[in-house]
Amino acid sequence: MIAMAIIGMLIGLLFPAISGVRKKARLATAQGAFSQWANGVTRYKQTYGFYPSIGTGTYDTKNDSIYGLESGTAGVNFIMALSGKNPDGSILKDSDRKAYNRNGEEFCAFAKDDFEDYSTNTASTGVLMDRFGNHNIRTIFDTDSTGTIKAVPGLDATKTPPDLSSIASGGTGIPARIIIFTTDLDIGSLEGLEKGDVADVIAIQ
Repeated sequence: MIAMAIIGMLIGLLFPAISGVRKKARLATAQGAFSQWANGVTRYKQTYGFYPSIGTGTYDTKNDSIYGLESGTAGVNFIMALSGKNPDGSILKDSDRKAYNRNGEEFCAFAKDDFEDYSTNTASTGVLMDRFGNHNIRTIFDTDSTGTIKAVPGLDATKTPPDLSSIASGGTGIPARIIIFTTDLDIGSLEGLEKGDVADVIAIQ
């Protein structure tokens, strides 16, 4: 009985530690994926001379631009722009190629773990997610070409990670061309996802 009680106590002590290690590993993987996406955007800009316009219209060059990738439109356009393919891997039709990636060049490859539901999302909606299951992914481009991202129109300060507070408050901003992030302040609607289950994932270039 005593031995079983001790084992139970040890398990109770080890479980939080194991969970913490798993969360750190998942965070590292998530940040790695976002960094690859950001690298893809950088390569896109170097190739074409402008950022991909993944919203419903052209971006405003007088301001930095923010896109929410949980929107099917922006998510699909983001994938087409960076991969040079449709979410399911098929070749882009001429109009999409002209709009998003005229050379059909692959700047970034997307993995199965990048999608909320690979079998469904690659067929149509292209909903991406981080490694915690949060699909409320924000991408910010330095479309005003100042080399600093700050006071982005449309950025919700209440749903911005503390590390990015200077761009949400209209402060000095962050020297960057691209920021991609998710946060536990703005978790997605995936069933069972709670604030304690996710972490801030940020890639800055």
